[in-house]
Amino acid sequence: MAIEGSLADVGLADICQLLALGRKTGCLTVTDRSNFGYIYFENGRVIFASVLNRPDRLGDLLLKNGAIRRDDLSRAMEEQSRQSGKRLGEILVGLGALYQEDLERWITVQIEEAVYHLFTWNQGSFHFNPDERPDESQVFLVSLNADGLLMEGARRVDEWSLIERKISSMEIIFKMVRDPQEQEDVDLSINQKKLLPLMDGNRTVNDLVRDS
Repeated sequence: MAIEGSLADVGLADICQLLALGRKTGCLTVTDRSNFGYIYFENGRVIFASVLNRPDRLGDLLLKNGAIRRDDLSRAMEEQSRQSGKRLGEILVGLGALYQEDLERWITVQIEEAVYHLFTWNQGSFHFNPDERPDESQVFLVSLNADGLLMEGARRVDEWSLIERKISSMEIIFKMVRDPQEQEDVDLSINQKKLLPLMDGNRTVNDLVRDS
């Protein structure tokens, strides 16, 4: 039996918990206006997830985290254009640019991030179609404990609510008017120091996230 409703009435985390406890298999689709995402379950465990138009493609994720070099990605993408049915990750492993175990680890991260992003949606609708599975020729499947995802997702949602009190839009532009490194009583973290030179009065919050 299909399960459907509004995210305004039932949070996505509660829906996922219900599917996990019931050891359900199928596809949970989530729609918020032009945004669309889905989470596949098998016996209550998450095996795949993706969000349409999210800038978290595997190649970009690997490059951003230093797992591959830019020229390796370019070579793999050229190879993929000639072999349309082959997945980018498989090509990178075949080229020797990436170990298989590292590929699987980053694909897992990619799927986890998609789930966490969906947890932030509080508007739109959901629909669970039982027994539907992803095309295994097109995607790499994992097996993730839903409880762990729910706990981390809840933590991120709580943190994001605190951030939103200061940053109401991802299009806000910040400019540094006084260098905190010149203040004796200010102790900055590594991540904060990384952000300082990027806050030039031109970059939006989205730009800062991407460039850092």
